[in-house]
Amino acid sequence: MSKSYTFCVHDESVNTYGFRMLTSGANLEEFRKNPNVFYNHDDWDMPIGRAENIRTEGGRILMDIVFDEEDDKSKKIQGKVDRGFLRMTSIGTWPPEEVSEDAGLKIEGQTGVTITKWTLREVSICPIGSNHNALAMFDRHSGKRIDLNDRETLIRLMDDKSISINHKTPSNMSYLTQMLKLSDSASDQAVQEAVQGLITLRDNLQAENASLKTEKQTLQNKVTAFETAEKESNKQKAITLVDAAVKDGRIDAKGKESWLEDFADNFAKAEVRLSSISARQAVSPQVRAGSQTSGNVQLSDMTFKEILEKDMLKELKKDKDLYREKFFDAYGKYPE
Repeated sequence: MSKSYTFCVHDESVNTYGFRMLTSGANLEEFRKNPNVFYNHDDWDMPIGRAENIRTEGGRILMDIVFDEEDDKSKKIQGKVDRGFLRMTSIGTWPPEEVSEDAGLKIEGQTGVTITKWTLREVSICPIGSNHNALAMFDRHSGKRIDLNDRETLIRLMDDKSISINHKTPSNMSYLTQMLKLSDSASDQAVQEAVQGLITLRDNLQAENASLKTEKQTLQNKVTAFETAEKESNKQKAITLVDAAVKDGRIDAKGKESWLEDFADNFAKAEVRLSSISARQAVSPQVRAGSQTSGNVQLSDMTFKEILEKDMLKELKKDKDLYREKFFDAYGKYPE
């Protein structure tokens, strides 16, 4: 099993550039995905090892570095670490995402800002750093190392009036590349292509949406036309059925409108109910029987009250449909 070496790669002390970085604001997740260790930030060369057990303790970031024992350069550097000739590490970061001028965050010896949010890029073994939390920063677009000894460059990185990336402003390239799911080092062309792809997708979706709305309206118009035609057809059919029922004596003409309303509410149910009523039987035998005892007065011409007074209810009940009609006329409901 390869030997590991524990290094403190960062703490919250002031570096030689005059500013300090809070450990609580460190984003270590990207580094954990690819924990490469280089020598002197030479990321154009092969890594000399990897970081394991990355952790924070008491304001410090600690990690165990394992050297690649199959690589001659890595073995040489590991030997110098073993013999105590190399004792320092230096972190490589992207320019800070957030900084603060809050005097309450400054400590003795601090002349610059306090970086409150930053992202770790890589870790390197180095002979001499700015101090025990040595630092290197890399341009997000070109990937090249930024010269922090250039005072103007350092001021530009920390100045909220010139570099928006430092001050919680979402309108910056880092935010855009994250939204587009691109790497921080994505080229301008890659960003433009990704944005153009989104614009094209939006336009296609808008066109598709408009087409679907048109199709929906066309189908709705067809459905409405069909429903209107069916409703008119059912209305005419209902009139025909009700007229026929009145003619053959199944229902009284006075109830015609009520039946038409039933058909309008539920055509199928009304049709079944009407078809279940039997046609009225001929009442000539009852009329003849009634004429012998009541002076040729027909039952159909008499009121229910008159029929009761003349004690002809038994004769009336022989014609069930006529009995129901007379009963309804008298009491406003049909007999049980």
